[in-house]
Amino acid sequence: MAKTIRKLQTFSDHFKGIDFYPDLPRKELEDVLNTPYLIKDTLVIRGFHTSYGESDFALILLEELESKEKSTTLCGGMVVVKKLEQAQSQRLLPLIGTITKLAHYYDIV
Repeated sequence: MAKTIRKLQTFSDHFKGIDFYPDLPRKELEDVLNTPYLIKDTLVIRGFHTSYGESDFALILLEELESKEKSTTLCGGMVVVKKLEQAQSQRLLPLIGTITKLAHYYDIV
């Protein structure tokens, strides 16, 4: 009697379309603060459930201005998310931006 081998499925089989430049290195937000980057792309995730409640955040594609090295980071600061979403909807990207932090508040200038 021949054994039937069932193909095991992966998370990618069920959760398509969420990859955001998966081959690029990811940087912690603290490592990119106060440094200007070329912001090339963003993906805003709405209603992400955390232990603190529901939150929005932005995945961000960065390019270093001199080396042109690309990487990604994420930020949940409401002002940053709103500005990135507006820039994307107005088709303004790429833009040079610097993510800053004052106390517990993030901004992008």
